[in-house]
Amino acid sequence: MRLRFGWLLAGLAFVGCGGAQELDGAVTEDRQVQAQACTPALAATKVKDILPPDAPLPSPFRPIPTGLTNVQGTLFFSADPYQGPAALWRSNGTPASTVPFVEFPSDGLTFREFASFTAVGSRLYFTMNDPVVGRELWVTDGTAAGTRLVKDITPGIESSSLSNFNSLGGALSFFRTTANGMELWRSNGTTAGTFRVVSFGPEESMAYPTVRTHGALLFFLQDAVHGTRLWRTDGTAVGTRVVKRLDAGQPPVTSARLSYTGLGLFTLDDTSGTEVWRTDGTPAGTVRLDTFGNPVTLLGSVGPYVVVAGRTADNEHLKLSRLLLTGDGKATVTTLPNPFEGQPSIEPYIQDSQEAGGKLYFSEAISSPGPAARQVGLWVTNGTAGGTRQLSVRLTTSDVRSSPLFDTGAGTLLFSSGDGDMGLLPQVTNGTPAGTGRVTTTSPGANTPEEFTRVGNTIFFRGYSGVHGDALWSVPANVMCTPLSASAE
Repeated sequence: MRLRFGWLLAGLAFVGCGGAQELDGAVTEDRQVQAQACTPALAATKVKDILPPDAPLPSPFRPIPTGLTNVQGTLFFSADPYQGPAALWRSNGTPASTVPFVEFPSDGLTFREFASFTAVGSRLYFTMNDPVVGRELWVTDGTAAGTRLVKDITPGIESSSLSNFNSLGGALSFFRTTANGMELWRSNGTTAGTFRVVSFGPEESMAYPTVRTHGALLFFLQDAVHGTRLWRTDGTAVGTRVVKRLDAGQPPVTSARLSYTGLGLFTLDDTSGTEVWRTDGTPAGTVRLDTFGNPVTLLGSVGPYVVVAGRTADNEHLKLSRLLLTGDGKATVTTLPNPFEGQPSIEPYIQDSQEAGGKLYFSEAISSPGPAARQVGLWVTNGTAGGTRQLSVRLTTSDVRSSPLFDTGAGTLLFSSGDGDMGLLPQVTNGTPAGTGRVTTTSPGANTPEEFTRVGNTIFFRGYSGVHGDALWSVPANVMCTPLSASAE
């Protein structure tokens, strides 16, 4: 279960300036420094407590608030307490504007189970459980009168299996799984305008994940006859087609993400190893860059490079490698140090990665004999050994959650990390130790700040309220850190 593990990290050092150590070019820091202050001063502010003081605390698997979504400059989110009533909220960033606009009685349900929040224009689409129609497609414009069931796609109380919601061409596109196979659907928010676009047949199954590029959604279908094929869709029947057959078999599609240049990147774990591909959504532009003989994790792209991480032969270190986006150019970047050498069960693995401000960030966890990691650190790389360094070793070590990494869109990265005995706090970095530190001394501790969501020039997130449960918080998107002393990188 999700636990508040912030205080368990108090014994781990926050990485800062000075005392550099190096392994194959990867720089780490060996002494603790004072955490930096960020500007504007006390930038993170609590917008509003969502739970009343006498309300039961929600399940750790169903946090409140959740589903934070930007709908044309307004934040929408949900609150779904045990046995209701559940509600949809909206906020413009002030306490007065942060209000529930529609409420759903429990009607005997344990939870309403809101999911798949997706903004299309000025409306928010989502799925919700209902005692009469089951889990189906709903839409809201941010008012009670404008919140309604779109269509009972599977008539009666039986629920529909809907996934991969996307805004394409001004409408909602999504997939439906039935006993007859996978289907692509489209909706304009009306019953008549919600219909099946393509049926792929009973043999086809979807291999997740998907990626958006060049105005289309790219996805992968597999079966014993056709193998693994890359498809694309713009949400219409004529715009849905096979791009390329990738493999005669059905290897797992282990990752897919968008490069900073707008190219799609994905990996296949084939019998020969992990294949790294790039695509622009055309047959000629879908190219296998190279194959690694051991499993690797796709981190993303930076500069001219695609960067991946894989374990060394002793399983005790992560080795970063790179490929040129243009093809070939496979090379080792660096091998990351492991501070627990000689101890049992110290296998490193990647938790998350994110591009921000022209740099590539990733979190590396070191395993332990138990379910929780020994340590989770934040790294940054530009695809070179000298440009790879560790910024923090105090991300959450929970075994059921991870510290989110979020591109602010202002050249920096927001993440959650420990800071002394204050628990886990929102922190910001520009990729240097001097530019890394806590957003504010009064922001939430003890619980990982989660669901960073940018709306205009504000980033909202969920974090411990300091009063009861979690609250809605905000921070300016341009928040940054300035050193308290003239410490150098």
